[in-house]
Amino acid sequence: MKKILPICLIGILLLSSFGVYAIDDKKTNNTERDFTHTVLGEFGTATWCGYCRYAHGALKEIYAEGEYQFYYMSLVCDVNSKAYSRAIGELGLTGYPTVYFDGGYRSTVGAGSVPSAKAAYISNINSCGGRTVKDVDINLNVAWLGGTEMEMDISVNNNEGSSYDGHLHVYITEIESSMGWYDTGGQLYTFAFLDYAWNEDIDISGGGTWEDSITWDGSSNGFSSITEDNIMVIAAVFSSNYVDDTVGVEPGGGAGAPSAPTQPDGESEGVVDIEYEFTSTSTDPNEDQIYYLFDWGDGTDSGWVGPYESGEEGSASHIWTEEGTYEIKAKAKDINGSESTWSSTHQIKIYGGARLDIKEINGGLFTVNSKIKNIGALDATGVSWSISFDGGAIIGKESSGNGLTIAAGEEQTIKSGFVFGFGSTKVTVNAEIPDGPSDTRKIGGNIYLFFIKMNPGG
Repeated sequence: MKKILPICLIGILLLSSFGVYAIDDKKTNNTERDFTHTVLGEFGTATWCGYCRYAHGALKEIYAEGEYQFYYMSLVCDVNSKAYSRAIGELGLTGYPTVYFDGGYRSTVGAGSVPSAKAAYISNINSCGGRTVKDVDINLNVAWLGGTEMEMDISVNNNEGSSYDGHLHVYITEIESSMGWYDTGGQLYTFAFLDYAWNEDIDISGGGTWEDSITWDGSSNGFSSITEDNIMVIAAVFSSNYVDDTVGVEPGGGAGAPSAPTQPDGESEGVVDIEYEFTSTSTDPNEDQIYYLFDWGDGTDSGWVGPYESGEEGSASHIWTEEGTYEIKAKAKDINGSESTWSSTHQIKIYGGARLDIKEINGGLFTVNSKIKNIGALDATGVSWSISFDGGAIIGKESSGNGLTIAAGEEQTIKSGFVFGFGSTKVTVNAEIPDGPSDTRKIGGNIYLFFIKMNPGG
Protein backbone atom coordinates (compact mmCIF):
# COMPACT_ATOMS: atom_id res chain seq x y z
CA MET A 1 0.00 0.00 0.00
CA LYS A 2 1.15 3.55 -0.62
CA LYS A 3 1.56 5.55 2.56
CA ILE A 4 -0.82 8.45 3.07
CA LEU A 5 0.75 11.27 5.01
CA PRO A 6 -1.05 12.13 8.23
CA ILE A 7 -2.71 15.48 7.97
CA CYS A 8 -0.61 16.76 10.85
CA LEU A 9 2.43 16.67 8.49
CA ILE A 10 0.55 18.09 5.52
CA GLY A 11 -1.09 21.05 7.17
CA ILE A 12 0.54 21.78 10.49
CA LEU A 13 2.38 24.85 9.23
CA LEU A 14 -0.70 26.36 7.66
CA LEU A 15 -3.55 25.35 9.94
CA SER A 16 -2.24 24.43 13.38
CA SER A 17 -3.78 27.48 14.97
CA PHE A 18 -7.26 26.20 14.04
CA GLY A 19 -7.01 22.82 15.79
CA VAL A 20 -8.86 21.01 13.00
CA TYR A 21 -6.38 21.07 10.18
CA ALA A 22 -8.69 21.11 7.17
CA ILE A 23 -12.45 21.25 7.08
CA ASP A 24 -14.55 20.88 3.95
CA ASP A 25 -15.67 24.28 2.71
CA LYS A 26 -19.23 22.98 2.35
CA LYS A 27 -19.62 22.80 6.14
CA THR A 28 -22.85 24.37 7.41
CA ASN A 29 -24.33 25.36 10.73
CA ASN A 30 -27.63 23.56 10.15
CA THR A 31 -28.95 22.23 13.48
CA GLU A 32 -32.26 20.77 12.24
CA ARG A 33 -32.87 17.36 13.86
CA ASP A 34 -35.78 16.33 11.60
CA PHE A 35 -33.61 14.07 9.44
CA THR A 36 -34.70 12.69 6.10
CA HIS A 37 -32.62 9.55 6.67
CA THR A 38 -29.98 8.00 8.90
CA VAL A 39 -26.56 9.51 8.17
CA LEU A 40 -23.49 7.36 7.49
CA GLY A 41 -19.96 8.28 8.58
CA GLU A 42 -16.90 6.55 7.10
CA PHE A 43 -13.74 7.27 9.09
CA GLY A 44 -10.49 6.93 7.14
CA THR A 45 -7.73 6.18 9.63
CA ALA A 46 -4.55 4.20 10.34
CA THR A 47 -3.18 2.66 13.51
CA TRP A 48 -0.05 4.86 13.36
CA CYS A 49 -1.88 8.18 12.81
CA GLY A 50 -1.33 10.42 15.83
CA TYR A 51 -4.26 12.79 15.30
CA CYS A 52 -6.73 10.06 14.41
CA ARG A 53 -7.33 9.42 18.10
CA TYR A 54 -9.14 12.76 18.34
CA ALA A 55 -11.39 11.94 15.40
CA HIS A 56 -12.08 8.51 16.88
CA GLY A 57 -12.91 9.98 20.28
CA ALA A 58 -15.29 12.51 18.76
CA LEU A 59 -17.18 9.89 16.77
CA LYS A 60 -17.51 7.65 19.81
CA GLU A 61 -18.92 10.49 21.88
CA ILE A 62 -21.49 11.52 19.27
CA TYR A 63 -22.67 7.94 18.80
CA ALA A 64 -22.83 7.23 22.54
CA GLU A 65 -24.90 10.36 23.20
CA GLY A 66 -27.55 9.04 20.81
CA GLU A 67 -28.88 12.45 19.76
CA TYR A 68 -28.50 11.93 16.03
CA GLN A 69 -29.69 9.39 13.45
CA PHE A 70 -26.15 8.30 12.70
CA TYR A 71 -23.89 5.27 12.21
CA TYR A 72 -20.17 5.28 11.58
CA MET A 73 -17.45 2.79 10.81
CA SER A 74 -13.66 2.89 11.10
CA LEU A 75 -11.83 2.20 7.85
CA VAL A 76 -8.46 1.19 9.35
CA CYS A 77 -6.52 1.41 6.12
CA ASP A 78 -3.08 0.10 7.12
CA VAL A 79 -4.41 -3.26 8.35
CA ASN A 80 -7.34 -3.94 6.02
CA SER A 81 -6.98 -3.87 2.24
CA LYS A 82 -10.72 -3.46 1.64
CA ALA A 83 -10.83 -0.50 4.01
CA TYR A 84 -7.86 0.96 2.12
CA SER A 85 -9.60 0.49 -1.23
CA ARG A 86 -12.79 2.11 0.01
CA ALA A 87 -11.04 5.11 1.60
CA ILE A 88 -8.33 5.73 -0.98
CA GLY A 89 -9.72 4.35 -4.19
CA GLU A 90 -13.40 5.30 -3.84
CA LEU A 91 -13.70 8.15 -1.35
CA GLY A 92 -10.43 9.81 -2.41
CA LEU A 93 -8.72 10.08 0.97
CA THR A 94 -5.49 12.08 0.86
CA GLY A 95 -4.71 12.54 4.54
CA TYR A 96 -5.50 10.94 7.89
CA PRO A 97 -7.85 11.38 9.60
CA THR A 98 -10.70 12.10 7.20
CA VAL A 99 -14.35 11.40 7.96
CA TYR A 100 -16.74 11.21 5.01
CA PHE A 101 -20.43 11.73 5.69
CA ASP A 102 -23.04 10.21 3.37
CA GLY A 103 -20.40 9.09 0.91
CA GLY A 104 -18.63 12.44 0.79
CA TYR A 105 -21.56 14.86 0.65
CA ARG A 106 -19.71 16.45 3.55
CA SER A 107 -16.24 15.58 4.85
CA THR A 108 -13.84 16.79 7.50
CA VAL A 109 -10.08 16.41 7.24
CA GLY A 110 -7.89 16.53 10.32
CA ALA A 111 -8.62 16.67 14.03
CA GLY A 112 -6.79 18.89 16.50
CA SER A 113 -8.85 17.87 19.54
CA VAL A 114 -11.93 15.86 20.42
CA PRO A 115 -14.12 18.97 20.99
CA SER A 116 -13.17 20.65 17.70
CA ALA A 117 -13.61 17.44 15.71
CA LYS A 118 -16.93 16.78 17.43
CA ALA A 119 -18.25 20.23 16.53
CA ALA A 120 -17.27 19.77 12.88
CA TYR A 121 -18.82 16.29 12.70
CA ILE A 122 -22.10 17.38 14.28
CA SER A 123 -22.34 20.23 11.77
CA ASN A 124 -21.79 17.78 8.92
CA ILE A 125 -24.27 15.23 10.32
CA ASN A 126 -26.94 17.92 10.57
CA SER A 127 -26.21 19.10 7.04
CA CYS A 128 -26.45 15.58 5.65
CA GLY A 129 -29.53 14.75 7.70
CA GLY A 130 -31.44 17.60 6.09
CA ARG A 131 -30.65 16.51 2.52
CA THR A 132 -33.36 15.57 0.07
CA VAL A 133 -32.88 11.85 -0.63
CA LYS A 134 -34.52 9.19 -2.78
CA ASP A 135 -37.42 7.43 -1.05
CA VAL A 136 -35.93 3.98 -0.49
CA ASP A 137 -35.97 1.74 2.59
CA ILE A 138 -33.50 -0.96 3.60
CA ASN A 139 -34.67 -4.00 5.56
CA LEU A 140 -31.82 -6.10 6.94
CA ASN A 141 -31.90 -9.22 9.12
CA VAL A 142 -28.77 -10.85 10.50
CA ALA A 143 -28.99 -14.28 12.20
CA TRP A 144 -26.03 -15.76 14.04
CA LEU A 145 -25.69 -19.42 13.06
CA GLY A 146 -22.97 -20.39 15.52
CA GLY A 147 -19.19 -20.44 15.28
CA THR A 148 -18.41 -17.35 13.22
CA GLU A 149 -21.22 -17.76 10.68
CA MET A 150 -24.03 -15.31 9.98
CA GLU A 151 -26.99 -15.52 7.66
CA MET A 152 -28.06 -12.19 6.22
CA ASP A 153 -31.27 -11.30 4.40
CA ILE A 154 -31.69 -7.90 2.84
CA SER A 155 -34.31 -6.09 0.81
CA VAL A 156 -34.36 -2.58 -0.60
CA ASN A 157 -37.78 -1.09 -1.32
CA ASN A 158 -38.03 1.64 -3.93
CA ASN A 159 -40.95 3.86 -2.96
CA GLU A 160 -40.35 6.19 -5.89
CA GLY A 161 -42.51 6.16 -9.00
CA SER A 162 -39.44 5.89 -11.23
CA SER A 163 -36.62 3.35 -11.27
CA TYR A 164 -33.80 3.53 -8.73
CA ASP A 165 -30.24 3.11 -10.00
CA GLY A 166 -28.00 2.79 -6.97
CA HIS A 167 -25.17 0.98 -5.23
CA LEU A 168 -25.44 -1.15 -2.10
CA HIS A 169 -22.70 -1.38 0.51
CA VAL A 170 -23.25 -3.75 3.43
CA TYR A 171 -20.33 -3.47 5.84
CA ILE A 172 -19.52 -6.06 8.50
CA THR A 173 -17.97 -4.26 11.46
CA GLU A 174 -16.81 -5.15 14.96
CA ILE A 175 -18.28 -2.98 17.70
CA GLU A 176 -14.87 -3.11 19.37
CA SER A 177 -11.95 -4.57 17.46
CA SER A 178 -10.91 -8.07 18.49
CA MET A 179 -8.10 -7.92 15.93
CA GLY A 180 -5.87 -5.75 18.11
CA TRP A 181 -6.44 -2.61 16.03
CA TYR A 182 -5.71 0.31 18.37
CA ASP A 183 -5.60 4.03 17.76
CA THR A 184 -2.59 5.97 19.06
CA GLY A 185 -4.51 6.85 22.21
CA GLY A 186 -4.52 3.17 23.16
CA GLN A 187 -8.23 2.67 22.37
CA LEU A 188 -9.46 -0.27 20.34
CA TYR A 189 -11.07 0.90 17.12
CA THR A 190 -14.86 0.86 17.25
CA PHE A 191 -17.13 -0.29 14.43
CA ALA A 192 -13.98 -1.39 12.64
CA PHE A 193 -14.77 -2.46 9.07
CA LEU A 194 -13.89 -6.10 8.36
CA ASP A 195 -15.49 -7.12 5.08
CA TYR A 196 -18.40 -6.55 2.72
CA ALA A 197 -21.48 -8.72 2.77
CA TRP A 198 -22.65 -6.93 -0.40
CA ASN A 199 -20.88 -4.38 -2.58
CA GLU A 200 -22.79 -4.12 -5.82
CA ASP A 201 -24.96 -2.03 -8.10
CA ILE A 202 -28.72 -2.46 -7.79
CA ASP A 203 -31.47 -1.40 -10.18
CA ILE A 204 -35.04 -1.33 -8.82
CA SER A 205 -38.13 -0.48 -10.83
CA GLY A 206 -40.53 2.13 -9.48
CA GLY A 207 -42.43 0.67 -6.53
CA GLY A 208 -40.30 -2.48 -6.71
CA THR A 209 -38.04 -4.40 -4.32
CA TRP A 210 -34.52 -5.81 -4.62
CA GLU A 211 -33.66 -8.66 -2.24
CA ASP A 212 -30.95 -11.21 -1.60
CA SER A 213 -29.51 -13.43 1.13
CA ILE A 214 -26.07 -14.86 1.91
CA THR A 215 -24.20 -16.81 4.57
CA TRP A 216 -20.93 -15.20 5.64
CA ASP A 217 -18.28 -16.95 7.72
CA GLY A 218 -15.74 -14.89 9.64
CA SER A 219 -13.15 -17.68 9.89
CA SER A 220 -13.18 -18.27 6.13
CA ASN A 221 -12.51 -14.59 5.56
CA GLY A 222 -9.67 -14.25 8.08
CA PHE A 223 -11.66 -13.06 11.10
CA SER A 224 -11.82 -16.08 13.38
CA SER A 225 -12.02 -14.02 16.60
CA ILE A 226 -15.44 -12.45 15.94
CA THR A 227 -18.30 -13.12 18.36
CA GLU A 228 -22.05 -12.69 18.14
CA ASP A 229 -22.28 -9.90 20.72
CA ASN A 230 -19.56 -7.79 19.07
CA ILE A 231 -20.84 -7.46 15.50
CA MET A 232 -22.72 -4.62 13.83
CA VAL A 233 -23.73 -4.95 10.19
CA ILE A 234 -24.26 -1.54 8.57
CA ALA A 235 -26.09 -1.30 5.24
CA ALA A 236 -26.22 1.82 3.09
CA VAL A 237 -27.62 2.43 -0.37
CA PHE A 238 -26.15 5.17 -2.55
CA SER A 239 -27.26 7.05 -5.64
CA SER A 240 -25.05 9.63 -7.35
CA ASN A 241 -22.39 8.57 -4.78
CA TYR A 242 -24.44 9.89 -1.83
CA VAL A 243 -26.39 7.93 0.79
CA ASP A 244 -30.17 7.59 0.57
CA ASP A 245 -30.73 5.22 3.50
CA THR A 246 -28.67 3.56 6.24
CA VAL A 247 -29.49 0.86 8.78
CA GLY A 248 -27.42 -0.91 11.42
CA VAL A 249 -28.25 -4.38 12.75
CA GLU A 250 -26.69 -6.56 15.41
CA PRO A 251 -26.94 -10.35 14.93
CA GLY A 252 -29.63 -12.35 16.61
CA GLY A 253 -31.74 -15.35 15.89
CA GLY A 254 -30.22 -18.46 14.47
CA ALA A 255 -31.77 -21.90 14.45
CA GLY A 256 -34.91 -22.05 16.57
CA ALA A 257 -35.20 -18.29 17.09
CA PRO A 258 -38.32 -16.36 16.09
CA SER A 259 -38.32 -14.49 12.80
CA ALA A 260 -37.52 -10.80 12.77
CA PRO A 261 -40.79 -9.03 13.61
CA THR A 262 -42.59 -7.03 10.99
CA GLN A 263 -41.99 -3.30 10.85
CA PRO A 264 -43.95 -1.77 13.76
CA ASP A 265 -47.33 -0.51 12.61
CA GLY A 266 -48.84 2.67 14.03
CA GLU A 267 -49.06 6.42 13.68
CA SER A 268 -46.40 8.26 11.71
CA GLU A 269 -47.20 11.64 13.30
CA GLY A 270 -48.22 12.62 16.81
CA VAL A 271 -47.87 15.16 19.58
CA VAL A 272 -46.11 15.14 22.93
CA ASP A 273 -47.81 13.66 25.99
CA ILE A 274 -50.23 11.51 23.97
CA GLU A 275 -50.08 7.72 24.13
CA TYR A 276 -49.72 5.84 20.83
CA GLU A 277 -49.99 2.11 20.26
CA PHE A 278 -47.81 0.07 17.91
CA THR A 279 -48.05 -3.53 16.77
CA SER A 280 -45.73 -6.09 15.23
CA THR A 281 -45.81 -9.79 14.37
CA SER A 282 -43.28 -12.63 14.48
CA THR A 283 -43.45 -16.38 14.07
CA ASP A 284 -41.46 -19.07 15.83
CA PRO A 285 -40.23 -22.12 13.87
CA ASN A 286 -41.13 -24.38 16.80
CA GLU A 287 -44.49 -22.67 17.42
CA ASP A 288 -43.23 -21.52 20.82
CA GLN A 289 -44.94 -18.56 22.46
CA ILE A 290 -43.33 -15.18 21.81
CA TYR A 291 -42.51 -12.01 23.73
CA TYR A 292 -42.02 -8.65 22.00
CA LEU A 293 -39.72 -5.76 22.86
CA PHE A 294 -40.36 -2.32 21.32
CA ASP A 295 -37.54 0.22 21.20
CA TRP A 296 -39.07 3.71 21.11
CA GLY A 297 -36.02 5.55 19.77
CA ASP A 298 -35.82 7.93 22.73
CA GLY A 299 -33.59 5.80 24.96
CA THR A 300 -36.49 3.78 26.41
CA ASP A 301 -38.24 0.56 25.50
CA SER A 302 -41.43 -1.32 26.33
CA GLY A 303 -39.78 -4.14 28.20
CA TRP A 304 -40.73 -7.66 27.08
CA VAL A 305 -44.51 -7.87 26.58
CA GLY A 306 -46.46 -11.10 26.20
CA PRO A 307 -46.41 -14.00 25.83
CA TYR A 308 -48.29 -14.24 22.53
CA GLU A 309 -48.89 -17.24 20.33
CA SER A 310 -46.56 -17.66 17.36
CA GLY A 311 -47.89 -15.43 14.59
CA GLU A 312 -50.10 -13.44 16.96
CA GLU A 313 -49.77 -9.68 16.82
CA GLY A 314 -48.00 -8.09 19.79
CA SER A 315 -48.59 -4.53 20.92
CA ALA A 316 -47.26 -1.85 23.24
CA SER A 317 -47.91 1.85 23.78
CA HIS A 318 -45.67 4.82 24.43
CA ILE A 319 -45.78 8.53 25.24
CA TRP A 320 -43.06 10.85 23.93
CA THR A 321 -42.39 13.91 26.08
CA GLU A 322 -40.25 15.88 23.63
CA GLU A 323 -40.87 16.79 20.03
CA GLY A 324 -38.64 15.22 17.41
CA THR A 325 -38.42 12.32 14.97
CA TYR A 326 -38.06 8.85 16.46
CA GLU A 327 -37.20 5.42 15.01
CA ILE A 328 -39.28 2.56 16.45
CA LYS A 329 -38.21 -1.07 16.08
CA ALA A 330 -39.23 -4.40 17.56
CA LYS A 331 -37.54 -7.64 18.57
CA ALA A 332 -39.04 -11.02 19.49
CA LYS A 333 -37.89 -13.84 21.74
CA ASP A 334 -39.45 -17.21 22.43
CA ILE A 335 -40.19 -18.64 25.87
CA ASN A 336 -36.82 -20.41 25.78
CA GLY A 337 -34.96 -17.12 25.46
CA SER A 338 -33.94 -17.33 21.78
CA GLU A 339 -34.05 -13.81 20.35
CA SER A 340 -34.75 -12.61 16.84
CA THR A 341 -32.98 -9.81 15.05
CA TRP A 342 -34.51 -6.35 15.15
CA SER A 343 -37.26 -5.42 12.75
CA SER A 344 -36.90 -2.63 10.25
CA THR A 345 -37.71 0.75 11.77
CA HIS A 346 -40.92 2.78 11.70
CA GLN A 347 -40.52 6.54 11.93
CA ILE A 348 -42.83 8.81 13.91
CA LYS A 349 -42.61 12.59 14.02
CA ILE A 350 -43.72 14.06 17.33
CA TYR A 351 -44.84 17.67 17.34
CA GLY A 352 -44.95 20.02 20.32
CA GLY A 353 -48.74 20.02 20.28
CA ALA A 354 -50.98 21.94 22.64
CA ARG A 355 -50.36 21.70 26.40
CA LEU A 356 -52.48 23.15 29.16
CA ASP A 357 -51.31 24.82 32.35
CA ILE A 358 -53.82 25.96 34.97
CA LYS A 359 -52.62 29.12 36.66
CA GLU A 360 -53.53 30.38 40.15
CA ILE A 361 -57.07 29.95 41.50
CA ASN A 362 -58.62 33.13 42.88
CA GLY A 363 -61.57 33.58 45.23
CA GLY A 364 -64.10 36.39 45.35
CA LEU A 365 -67.75 37.32 45.78
CA PHE A 366 -69.95 34.32 44.94
CA THR A 367 -67.40 32.91 42.45
CA VAL A 368 -63.86 31.67 41.94
CA ASN A 369 -61.85 32.08 38.76
CA SER A 370 -58.70 30.75 37.19
CA LYS A 371 -56.74 31.02 33.95
CA ILE A 372 -55.88 28.22 31.55
CA LYS A 373 -52.74 28.84 29.51
CA ASN A 374 -51.71 26.94 26.41
CA ILE A 375 -47.97 26.43 26.84
CA GLY A 376 -47.69 24.20 23.76
CA ALA A 377 -46.71 24.88 20.17
CA LEU A 378 -50.15 24.38 18.58
CA ASP A 379 -53.59 25.88 19.23
CA ALA A 380 -55.78 23.99 21.71
CA THR A 381 -59.33 23.47 20.45
CA GLY A 382 -62.43 22.02 22.10
CA VAL A 383 -60.99 22.51 25.59
CA SER A 384 -63.35 21.42 28.37
CA TRP A 385 -63.04 22.59 31.97
CA SER A 386 -64.61 22.16 35.39
CA ILE A 387 -64.45 23.88 38.79
CA SER A 388 -65.66 21.81 41.76
CA PHE A 389 -65.89 22.31 45.53
CA ASP A 390 -65.30 19.53 48.05
CA GLY A 391 -66.93 20.75 51.27
CA GLY A 392 -68.40 24.10 52.27
CA ALA A 393 -70.53 24.74 49.20
CA ILE A 394 -74.30 24.40 49.46
CA ILE A 395 -75.10 25.95 46.09
CA GLY A 396 -72.79 25.79 43.05
CA LYS A 397 -70.76 22.73 43.94
CA GLU A 398 -69.63 22.29 40.34
CA SER A 399 -69.41 24.39 37.21
CA SER A 400 -68.15 23.33 33.78
CA GLY A 401 -67.75 24.42 30.19
CA ASN A 402 -66.41 23.18 26.88
CA GLY A 403 -65.48 24.24 23.38
CA LEU A 404 -62.78 26.71 24.36
CA THR A 405 -60.09 27.55 21.83
CA ILE A 406 -56.79 28.73 23.31
CA ALA A 407 -54.11 29.87 20.88
CA ALA A 408 -50.52 28.75 21.43
CA GLY A 409 -48.97 30.90 24.15
CA GLU A 410 -52.31 32.50 25.07
CA GLU A 411 -54.63 32.04 28.06
CA GLN A 412 -58.37 32.08 28.80
CA THR A 413 -60.11 32.98 32.06
CA ILE A 414 -62.74 30.59 33.40
CA LYS A 415 -65.17 31.36 36.23
CA SER A 416 -67.46 29.27 38.39
CA GLY A 417 -71.17 29.84 38.68
CA PHE A 418 -72.88 31.28 41.76
CA VAL A 419 -71.50 29.70 44.96
CA PHE A 420 -73.06 29.94 48.43
CA GLY A 421 -72.17 28.04 51.60
CA PHE A 422 -70.09 28.01 54.74
CA GLY A 423 -66.96 26.20 55.93
CA SER A 424 -63.65 24.92 54.68
CA THR A 425 -63.43 23.61 51.13
CA LYS A 426 -61.07 22.26 48.53
CA VAL A 427 -61.38 23.72 45.05
CA THR A 428 -60.34 21.61 42.06
CA VAL A 429 -59.90 23.07 38.59
CA ASN A 430 -59.49 20.68 35.68
CA ALA A 431 -58.92 21.40 31.97
CA GLU A 432 -58.66 18.87 29.17
CA ILE A 433 -58.15 18.70 25.40
CA PRO A 434 -60.29 15.99 23.76
CA ASP A 435 -58.12 12.88 23.34
CA GLY A 436 -55.20 14.97 24.49
CA PRO A 437 -53.32 16.25 27.53
CA SER A 438 -55.00 17.68 30.61
CA ASP A 439 -54.05 19.60 33.73
CA THR A 440 -55.50 19.75 37.25
CA ARG A 441 -54.89 22.19 40.07
CA LYS A 442 -56.23 22.07 43.64
CA ILE A 443 -56.28 24.61 46.45
CA GLY A 444 -57.78 24.78 49.94
CA GLY A 445 -59.95 27.63 51.09
CA ASN A 446 -63.02 28.74 53.03
CA ILE A 447 -66.53 29.82 52.08
CA TYR A 448 -68.06 32.60 54.17
CA LEU A 449 -71.67 32.55 52.89
CA PHE A 450 -71.18 34.55 49.69
CA PHE A 451 -67.42 35.16 49.83
CA ILE A 452 -64.81 32.50 48.92
CA LYS A 453 -61.28 32.96 50.22
CA MET A 454 -58.33 30.86 49.05
CA ASN A 455 -55.66 29.79 51.51
CA PRO A 456 -52.28 31.51 50.96
CA GLY A 457 -49.97 29.16 49.10
CA GLY A 458 -52.79 26.70 48.46
